[in-house]
Amino acid sequence: MMNKIKYLFLSVLFVSFVGCSDILEEVPVSELSVENSFNTESDAKAAIVGVYNSLHLEGVYGKSQTLFSTDEHNAGSKVPLSGLNLYSFTADNVEVILPIWRDHYEGINRANLAISKIPNINMNVDERNTLVAEAKFIKALLYFNLIRYYGDVPYKESETTSLNDLNIPRTPVATIYENMIRDLEYCVVHLNVKAAGLAGHATQDAAKTLLASIYLTRGSMARRNNNGNGIADFTLASRYSKEVIDSNRYRLCSYFPDAFIVQNKNNDEIVFDVQFKSPGLGVGNTIGINMGIPSTSSGVDNLSAGGSQGAIRANPYHQFYYEVADSIRMKWTDARILINAATGRYSIVSAVSTNPPVSAAKFRRYPVRSPGFVLQTNDYDVNWPIFRFAEVLLIYAEASNEINGPNQLAINALNLLRSRARNTNIGGVHRDILPRSLSLQRSIGLVDLTLTNSLVSTQSAFRNYILLERSRELSQEGKRWFDLVRWGILKSTLRGLNAKCIAKISETPPVEVPVITNTKWTNYWNGRVDEWNLITGAIQDFHMLLPIPTNERMANPAIGPNNPGYN
Repeated sequence: MMNKIKYLFLSVLFVSFVGCSDILEEVPVSELSVENSFNTESDAKAAIVGVYNSLHLEGVYGKSQTLFSTDEHNAGSKVPLSGLNLYSFTADNVEVILPIWRDHYEGINRANLAISKIPNINMNVDERNTLVAEAKFIKALLYFNLIRYYGDVPYKESETTSLNDLNIPRTPVATIYENMIRDLEYCVVHLNVKAAGLAGHATQDAAKTLLASIYLTRGSMARRNNNGNGIADFTLASRYSKEVIDSNRYRLCSYFPDAFIVQNKNNDEIVFDVQFKSPGLGVGNTIGINMGIPSTSSGVDNLSAGGSQGAIRANPYHQFYYEVADSIRMKWTDARILINAATGRYSIVSAVSTNPPVSAAKFRRYPVRSPGFVLQTNDYDVNWPIFRFAEVLLIYAEASNEINGPNQLAINALNLLRSRARNTNIGGVHRDILPRSLSLQRSIGLVDLTLTNSLVSTQSAFRNYILLERSRELSQEGKRWFDLVRWGILKSTLRGLNAKCIAKISETPPVEVPVITNTKWTNYWNGRVDEWNLITGAIQDFHMLLPIPTNERMANPAIGPNNPGYN
């Protein structure tokens, strides 16, 4: 039995990371036994490829990170996603809740095995330390996700080698935070800096950004729970994010959509992302099967835009989070569109019925593909951003405000994002990717913030504004649910959407879309009220944590009772 368990975990570890074989050049070996593995430098590099490959898993960054309903998007009504849409999911959910737990721990086990075995391999010491640091980075990232999803979870320092290793109690979040910070401090010392050929690899700046995000989260949750002021954590979040900013190794793409299109992969805005490619099933991004413009609308060439099932839908009210002049970011994210098959250009479709196409399509809304792209809904070729430079600026602004209140340095960080949002890319290669009427005329009206603006004049007002700016800039990137949770406003935000939709019913339709009649506008928002009534009645404070999967509690009795609110 012991040998079977060892073989199982090793065989899982050395799964081919073909999605990054051109980036992480070492191709892992399959079916290695305990006895002949981890002997050479090639074995070590193959193990690290297996660690990175865990990020592709369904419950990690395959698709699950976008499925929980927020004020940005919801999971629609497709089975098995409906429970996520209405916050009616239980511990028995084996389609999403279980894969998140299972796949994160699979990645952690791969990382632990690499961390344990690679130091014993005879190879260049610096290169060996770098490989170990890459494994520790991925481990910290996975645990950061787990504690934000589930709270206290079992923390494992070593790989699983027996059934006894699977029967361990939950570790307090505070302890896991300290373990993650310890590992990431090692990463800051031993990881490489950004350089050519390192796309897809963790770097020193990626480790600093993850540290900044960890400290920001811990600080905000301390304030949320009235457990201190979090100043020490915010100070470290500010320090690490500022170091990344001051490195001058990153810059914002001049045109917002260019940060996401496949032709601009691994651009200078990317601090760390998950690498995907096409063609070939299993090496592409599975997000695409749920996110994007549906391929089933009659008479519309939607296949060229993604071929999605459209299960992830943009929440209609989210467009009103954007200022009127912030049209590039809003229209790129909230895809109320039809595609002209002849020209490939987009046009707005607003409330022409009670159920217009409202797609969450930030990563799947353009007709141009990379060479060799194969149209498969689960084989999409865009990378998934874990950290963009835009978020580094947002982390710095938020941490700075929590330390000092509104200040010019925090304002300056946000204004870099607003300046980029004004850029219409006239004459650029992607100038026609959005209708000119949506970007040229209005964007210049997106003015810079100043300290005299009432929206940012107090610490609490500025905090709320930064959270809105995070939603505008990072929408559909798997950040919003975590933001609402860490500040304890998940329930109040979602329940508040109903009243906002009701207020829209009596408004006059926008003049820029003459096809919308008063009746259509009213019917449309009445439909949204009906949708949100279901969530309003379901969402509770305990939904800030997910339930421990039933399968896991049966396999590991030491894990104890489930999170409050769940059986």
